[in-house]
Amino acid sequence: MTLRALDRDLWCLDADLRVQAGFHLPVRMTVVRLADGGLWLHSPIAIDDAAAAELDAIGPVRHIVAPSLLHHLFAAPACERWPGAALHAPASLALKRPALRIDLPLAEDSRWSELAIVAIAGAPKIGEHVFVHRASGTLIVTDLLFNVHEVAGLMSPLILRMVGAWKRLAQSRIWRTTVKDRAAARASAERLMRLDFDRLVPAHGAVIAGADTHERVRAALHWMLG
Repeated sequence: MTLRALDRDLWCLDADLRVQAGFHLPVRMTVVRLADGGLWLHSPIAIDDAAAAELDAIGPVRHIVAPSLLHHLFAAPACERWPGAALHAPASLALKRPALRIDLPLAEDSRWSELAIVAIAGAPKIGEHVFVHRASGTLIVTDLLFNVHEVAGLMSPLILRMVGAWKRLAQSRIWRTTVKDRAAARASAERLMRLDFDRLVPAHGAVIAGADTHERVRAALHWMLG
């Protein structure tokens, strides 16, 4: 486990998550160094001492982001490791994790000038918030999009194929069962597509970069965009 530089002031840390016997997912934490030198950790993974030392070497951790109701498993250990950092998470996560201290509920605001925030509405059981790092033109997501081509676990390819998210950039079919307000979800996706980006960093799967990234994301979100 080691930090991988993606761009100036942009890194990621990759790991493998055993969801259940035979089913694994590649997982990724994205790290942004903000203008004040502080670090922003998106969707923390299990961080060991060596990885923590790498992070501390590039800046103080000031913000920890649990971007959805699904990506919060390692937020508490990250907060324990860096008690001075603020935890940002969907307000509704407090109902699911009442013991988790949420300092600032996530919203589509300008709390970080370096990052645009889009709340993916219409799917209250997911509550995902996605981000665009303006300087590098990078879209950062968790479960909104998958791009998994390699994975551990005998059952993993079968399960990912069943949900339409195996060996291609795609939105899992699970969204079709969790979206309760399709108009709201479509409006969120449309706001996202109005932002400029040419790199995609998903929490699950390979990073994509290039001039066609924006259109590839649009194509992958075809169901949500309607």
